[in-house]
Amino acid sequence: MPSWGVHIALANKLNKKFELGNDFIIGNVLPDATNGIIVKNIPNVINHAKTHYNFEGPNKPPKNDVDKFLEEYKDKLNNPLILGSLIHIMTDNFFNFYFKKNHTVNINGENIAMLNDYSLLYGITPWKLKQEEFGKFADYLICNNMLGNNIALTKDTLILLGDLSYELSLYDIGLVVCKINSIINKSVKELKEYKMFTFNELMCLYNDCYDYIEEEMPKIKKLERR
Repeated sequence: MPSWGVHIALANKLNKKFELGNDFIIGNVLPDATNGIIVKNIPNVINHAKTHYNFEGPNKPPKNDVDKFLEEYKDKLNNPLILGSLIHIMTDNFFNFYFKKNHTVNINGENIAMLNDYSLLYGITPWKLKQEEFGKFADYLICNNMLGNNIALTKDTLILLGDLSYELSLYDIGLVVCKINSIINKSVKELKEYKMFTFNELMCLYNDCYDYIEEEMPKIKKLERR
């Protein structure tokens, strides 16, 4: 999956076009918010497979089941938290499909990382290196002010949370918003020392993902009106 900085930047860009509000930004990170890793002190830890509709089992590359998500939330897609969560799992799939296709090689049942010079790197989990480099790219987006401004809870956020299939309290969502703002305001230096990807490759992947989501939005809007 991309880092939160990437998710927030994409959500911010989509928000400028479709005017979906702060709750849409929050929704774009919600599927990760309860994993107990990113928001470390969140009291209600929920399994990643549940929030991402990924039931392939442990130690398997994630493939989020968008159809299952839509089946559960088909009547609630006008909720910006739900819509943002949908965009999150679609974005994960887009980035991870590209990564798996272009930067992993299976040799004797073991996934090996393919670097940007087409050499293979043994002794490191490809997914770990991928996450490190997505994090570096997120720092570039932060440095270039592509994540937007600080966000705040709206008066409707708690009501909107009631549509989720898992429980999040106002305290939980407050922690999530604090984490979002800490990322937006993170003090970072731009790093371009990539091993697996190239910077231009990641920039193209980011833009291609935005174009894909933008193209899908009218189709999603039609589902809202059913």
